[in-house]
Amino acid sequence: MGTDARKEDLGMNADEKVLFDKLVALLAKRGFGEAGPPRETTFAQIEQFGHQAGRMVARALDARLAEQHAAHFAGEEPCPTCREKHLPKESPHDLELQTADGEVELREPAFRCPRCERDFFPSTHPIAN
Repeated sequence: MGTDARKEDLGMNADEKVLFDKLVALLAKRGFGEAGPPRETTFAQIEQFGHQAGRMVARALDARLAEQHAAHFAGEEPCPTCREKHLPKESPHDLELQTADGEVELREPAFRCPRCERDFFPSTHPIAN
């Protein structure tokens, strides 16, 4: 038999594992109710729900980490063409990205170089400073 999924814990401590187990219990209840899957449920149906829940978690994690990553680009950044530094525009750039787990809405800092007449997005294409 394969490795227990809970052993792949990403180095979680005991408190984090408790929270993870609570999330799993919440998702299981959402999918099959308080009593769990009915007797006639096939493992394929259980697996299908697990993948659906996993994709939901993956999309939420992608969005959260992308938001945290974008925060690194709140100051001046060099234009990829002329290297002149600019502050981000007041309005971030919103986009929908198709991931392996479905669509994720992202918001990233957008920059404008008037000299080169171009927009650029360093969070998407980082430049070594």
